[in-house]
Amino acid sequence: MREVRAAPDWKARVAEGLPPEIAQETPLDLYGLLTGLPAGAAQIPWNGPRAQIIEHPAHAPGHAAVLIAERGVLVAGDMLSDVLVPNFDELNDTNDPLGEYLTGLRLLEDVASDVAVMVPGHGSVCGADEIRARIEQDRAYVLTVRAGRVPSDPRVGPTAKPGWEWTTDISVAHVQRLAERAG
Repeated sequence: MREVRAAPDWKARVAEGLPPEIAQETPLDLYGLLTGLPAGAAQIPWNGPRAQIIEHPAHAPGHAAVLIAERGVLVAGDMLSDVLVPNFDELNDTNDPLGEYLTGLRLLEDVASDVAVMVPGHGSVCGADEIRARIEQDRAYVLTVRAGRVPSDPRVGPTAKPGWEWTTDISVAHVQRLAERAG
């Protein structure tokens, strides 16, 4: 990431990869300034409460959630959103992006009973009462895409929250790309 920032036009190049609807609204000043944890790290090395890393293959290589069990908080990363549909790692030609997403959901479901508050990377924070519903909604979405259909999902189409209508394009593209990939 730091190499990306070395190019004089790096912000424009990064913005090209964002959906046009949000490119202008996405702050990029901190892009690429994070230092990754070592592979296989089981917790965040800090002086705060124990923060367990739940690494899984869903969404992207190295994607993870963080569970702060003593506080009952799950930071879900780019999963379990009430506004953004699941996004799959389709860049690697040898993986099973839908199976990997289902694995990630299963790992989050395994810790859901320890969670009072879930913080997604996009959308609204929710309480324990809604976590399992979001897991089931994402699972249904993935299984529908696996069946080769565009999901009927409240985050897609006319029921998408204002400003998130572009998620419909993601859904259609998922089905098309995965069908092409299956060949």
